[in-house]
Amino acid sequence: MKRFLMAVIAALTAGLIATPIYAADTHESHHAGTEAQRSYAVKGEIISVDQDAGKAKIRHEAIPELGWFGMTMVFLAADKNLLKNVKSGDQVDFTIAKNPSSGQYTIQTLQPVQ
Repeated sequence: MKRFLMAVIAALTAGLIATPIYAADTHESHHAGTEAQRSYAVKGEIISVDQDAGKAKIRHEAIPELGWFGMTMVFLAADKNLLKNVKSGDQVDFTIAKNPSSGQYTIQTLQPVQ
C-alpha cells in the first residue's frame, strides 16, 4: 500500500498523468464495441490553464462512477476554445469523457459557476 501511494503521489506531483493509475475502469460503456460514450459531470476549481496546449489543471471533487477520489489533475480539452473563458481560481462545472483513441479523459464541456 505504501508503495502504491508513493507512486500515485510521484505521478501527480510530476503532472504526468491525466487518469489516476489506480482508477479501475470497469464500466461497460468504456469498452470497445459499446454504443455510446459516457460522460461524467464534475465540479472543480481551475488551478491553471495552458491555452496553447489546450490543457487545464483542475482540482476536482470525487467522481464515484469512476472510483476516483477528489484530486488535482491535468485534463486535455476536446476543444481549446472551452478554456477561453476560465482562469486560475474559477469554480467550474465540467464534463469529461474517455477519448477512445488515447484512453484519456478529456474535457467535453466547461462552464464557470456564477
